Amino acid sequence: MGNERPRYWFPLALLGFAQLAVVALSFGGMWSGGWFAYAPATGEQQFLTQNLYGVGSGGVFGSFRGVEMSRETAAALDMSFSGLGRNDGWLFAVLAVYLGTVLFHALRSKAMRWWKVVAIALGGLVAIVLADLVGYWELDLDGDTRSAILLTLGLVALAWLERSVLVLVVAAAYVLCAVVLAQGQLALVLSSLVVLAGAFAALLSRPKAAAEET
Repeated sequence: MGNERPRYWFPLALLGFAQLAVVALSFGGMWSGGWFAYAPATGEQQFLTQNLYGVGSGGVFGSFRGVEMSRETAAALDMSFSGLGRNDGWLFAVLAVYLGTVLFHALRSKAMRWWKVVAIALGGLVAIVLADLVGYWELDLDGDTRSAILLTLGLVALAWLERSVLVLVVAAAYVLCAVVLAQGQLALVLSSLVVLAGAFAALLSRPKAAAEET
């Protein structure tokens, strides 16, 4: 145990690669909304949003009580939901990084009972979602800012648990790149580079036992 490198390299690397995956998916158009409202689809394969827009043959939702939603109303509905969630998938990256970190530490410790792992994982996921809702409803923060704040708080908590000055410096640089200096995809890329640099620094650092001997 004394010759092991810091364990916080994994959550830092996971966060960096998860955010880069979000950027790649957003450029690929997988998180963009609205295109399926006009995509040609018939029968049971019609999208729900197509029926809401009144596109196609109607289907179950489109013909229910003969009510069709106007394009303006549907667009307003899409905007309301986009404010709550993320079109770029950043919130899903937050949840995935937290869950992966919990599983990584549970596998490394080998002493934690499975029900404790499940309780910590589910409790943390619920807390993240509730904190995100508070930021949306009470603080009126946009989605990217909420995700960046949640991840920054997670990095600060990781720095406290690991007693690591390096992670604390990474957290400060992360919030600077993700909130202050840039927005959107650029913020994701810059903050990803910051945490990946921290992960590589942790991997290249000497084990604690070797450092104490010198």
